This record gives sequence, C-alpha cells and structure tokens, in this order.
Amino acid sequence: MKHSVFFTILTASLNRGATIRRTLESVKSQNFQNLEHVVIDGGSHDETLEILREFENIYNLTCISEPDRGIGDALNKGLSRARGRYVIVIHADDQLLGPDILEKVYLLLKDELFDIHSFPVILDHPVHGRVPLKPIQVLWWHHFKTVFLHQGSFVHRRVYARVGGYRKEFSVALDYDFFYRALISRCTVKFEKFPVSLMGGSGISSNKDFLLARLQEEVRVQNLNERNPFWRLAQLLFRTFYFPYKTQVLPRLKTD
Repeated sequence: MKHSVFFTILTASLNRGATIRRTLESVKSQNFQNLEHVVIDGGSHDETLEILREFENIYNLTCISEPDRGIGDALNKGLSRARGRYVIVIHADDQLLGPDILEKVYLLLKDELFDIHSFPVILDHPVHGRVPLKPIQVLWWHHFKTVFLHQGSFVHRRVYARVGGYRKEFSVALDYDFFYRALISRCTVKFEKFPVSLMGGSGISSNKDFLLARLQEEVRVQNLNERNPFWRLAQLLFRTFYFPYKTQVLPRLKTD
C-alpha cells in the first residue's frame, strides 16, 4: 500500500517551551511539504502547549498531550499514528538544518532501497559551540556503542514492522537498543555525507549528569540483545577499560 506521506518527524516533549518553537519552525519552513510532524507531549505545565496551538493549523502538525511513561512510550504513541515512509526523531531541543534539508534528503531516499539512511548532525554544544558529529561507519562497532545519531537517522517504516518500536524501560539508551535490534535483523544501511539537523545540547544524551545512567543502560541493551558468545566476551573486556576511562580518567583530564 502506498502512503501519501513520505516523511514523518516525531518529537517527544515535556516542558520544552524554551526550545520547541525553534523545532517547530524548522519543520514548518521546509520546502518539501510531503511530510507530517507528530509531537507527543507528556503533559507539559509550561508554555509548550500554548506554542503548539500556535502551529497546529499552519502545517501538517499533530499534537498529542497526555501523561506517558517516558520517551520510549511517547515515541511509540507517535509511531502508532505515523503514516510516512521514512521516520526521523527530532527532539524538542533539535532543529532541521535549513528549509531545503528534506528536499535534499528526499532525492536520496525516494527509491526506498535502504532501511536506514544515516546522516551526520551538528551538536549545539553549550561551551564549544557547533560541533560536527558523524555516524560511525563500522557497523560491528554497535556491539560496543551506538553507531547512529538518532537525529540524523531516517528509518523506513518496514524496520519498525520487523523489530518493533522503542522499549519503555530505557530512558537514555533507547535509540541504541532500537538500532541494535535493527542491525541484528540485518537491516540495510546507507551512510550519507551532509548534516541534516542541529542537535540541542540540553538533552539527556548530551548531559554529563546522565553519563552513569547511559553506561548502565548500554550494558542492559547488550545483555538483552546479544546472543553471540564472542561478542559478549568482547563487550565484557571493553567495559573493563571503558567504564573507568569515562567515569574517572576523562573527567580528571578535563579538570587538569
């Protein structure tokens, strides 16, 4: 069955009134209009809902506002309403880079040959300014760390049909878990060259206060998904050195 919408942009939000307007503007201003934007709000108490109402009748925006059980639950609600051929998650402190981005991306994705198209993103770092981030083009590295950038990944809807949505028990590493399952199921991947989004520096994945939680969730992702004894041993060895480096050595180097 052919779908009338090519891109679905999913945005989970909770009390993001300070940033979500820029997110909405970046989608509304796209030259390519064969899209839908689904915002899943967890019941914000700031100005988020008021801002969403301003945009609701201006472009193809659907808003859901109700309590949820975290980002994974919110994104799954959005997926249940998504009609697009390709889905990308743009968080409430992220933006698409320029009005021609989806137009350029469509030219690469229109034949729907690959399950996942992985693009670079730009991190809007609060200290270092705009920092380019590229996906890791060595797919076996997913056994240790995520290789894709969520805000740069266009995922065909057939991937969700194959591996399911996001696991609600993960609050930080839910994208790592999803892409781990996708790669285990042998999804096809194409790496692209130009950045597609500006990644906010205030989200959970960018916050050093969530470092330990992220490392712990990554271990749970690996234990839950990995069945190969070789990779399980390799992951154990990797953690032996990586955990002390991230939690003790690296912070000390940054303060020296």
